[in-house]
Amino acid sequence: MKFSKRARYVLRMMLVFARQSTENGRVSQAEVARLTDMPKRYMEQLAIALKNASLIEGVTGKGGGYRLTRPAAKIQIGDIIEAAIGPVRIVECLDRPDLCMRSTDCECLLLYDAINQRITDVLYEFSLADLAGKGWARKISAVTNPKSRRTKSASKNKLK
Repeated sequence: MKFSKRARYVLRMMLVFARQSTENGRVSQAEVARLTDMPKRYMEQLAIALKNASLIEGVTGKGGGYRLTRPAAKIQIGDIIEAAIGPVRIVECLDRPDLCMRSTDCECLLLYDAINQRITDVLYEFSLADLAGKGWARKISAVTNPKSRRTKSASKNKLK
């Protein structure tokens, strides 16, 4: 599974809002497009999704642009991703068992659900402020440190 371009772009866009806007400040469309290196039309589509999710608001007139509707610390990464692409689902049958002929006797469904839940947990563990902050690399490495994963796996195998 991989995140779509839309998911990656919306994160970049929200980082611009978190870093560039001041308390009542706004970030212009042109500035967002320049800083994210994305086409203005695509950025406008993402802005609509973010506005519909009440994560940003548009301000018209002189000095207009976009701004966050609440502090970056109160916006979870999962909120941003879901605004852009909808709920994270590694397989469709988690929400729509009727789409799969094997959903009633699927031996893998619980595994799919567990994987999906872990992904969702990580997305909601971190806020936009975390991602925009200077200590982000240290904070995320505590979750993603490959050495700690190997240690956990090795410990589990020893117990068997």
